[in-house]
Amino acid sequence: MSSRGAVIQNGHVTTDEYVDVPSKQVYDAKVLVGSSSKYHGLPDYAHSPNSKYIKENPDGSFREMRVYGADGKPLIEIGYHPEQKLTGNRHTYVLHYHTFKPDLERIMGGRISETENANIYNEYKKYLRRYGL
Repeated sequence: MSSRGAVIQNGHVTTDEYVDVPSKQVYDAKVLVGSSSKYHGLPDYAHSPNSKYIKENPDGSFREMRVYGADGKPLIEIGYHPEQKLTGNRHTYVLHYHTFKPDLERIMGGRISETENANIYNEYKKYLRRYGL
């Protein structure tokens, strides 16, 4: 886990901004919570190669999962929350994905379901189904 903008030679640093909740681990994905109210997103880098981190809403429901590559950089983010670019409003929840540019800029991918971008849904469905998605 690491913080935004804190990059060293190996591309990332370990910080104490996030706390792993081992009792809530979902398969091989760690469930993280911010160590304070100012850390509410997922880390930009992972200190362990090929990691998966999940962020839950305060009620324990799924908010997003980020998958990292061998270099610790994010590859894809799966989210279930309002996304105005997809729904036209800030209230309707939608299962969707983002990919990342090398500079960590997120790129809107689109909706995912068993019929839309099904290859992505099928790859991550075991995590999503744990949350009823």
